[in-house]
Parts: sequence; structure tokens; C-alpha cells
Amino acid sequence: MSNGDYGYFGKGDTGYAQYMTAFNRNFGGSSGGGGGGGNHNNNGGGGGDGSGCGCLIAIAVVVVLILIVLDG
Repeated sequence: MSNGDYGYFGKGDTGYAQYMTAFNRNFGGSSGGGGGGGNHNNNGGGGGDGSGCGCLIAIAVVVVLILIVLDG
């Protein structure tokens, strides 16, 4: 990446900015040259608090349904 080409993210300063934004969103990291603080969870919309409760409930419902089908 020393030639200023950041692949999918583009070239030059814009590509670097896009790359670092994605990197920091996915791996944490420092906010870099100003701004960028705050809550980085759920960027781009969506809901929930990220606790994974919805997935746990879905698994529990599937297990209960399987038990009902096997007993009946």
C-alpha cells in the first residue's frame, strides 16, 4: 500500500480515509487525525444493543419447537 492504492477503498487520501474508517470500525483502534470519538457500535443503522440476546432467544425457540415435535 506504499503506492497509495488501497484496493477496494480507492487511491490517495480518499482511499486511505475509507480504509482507516473501515479498519477502525472493525478492529477498534485510535480515531486518528481528529474526530472519530464516540460510540462506534451499530454504525449504519440497525437496532439492539449488541448483546446477542436476539440470537439466544432464537436458539431457545428452535430448541423448544424441536422438543415439542419429538414429544408429539
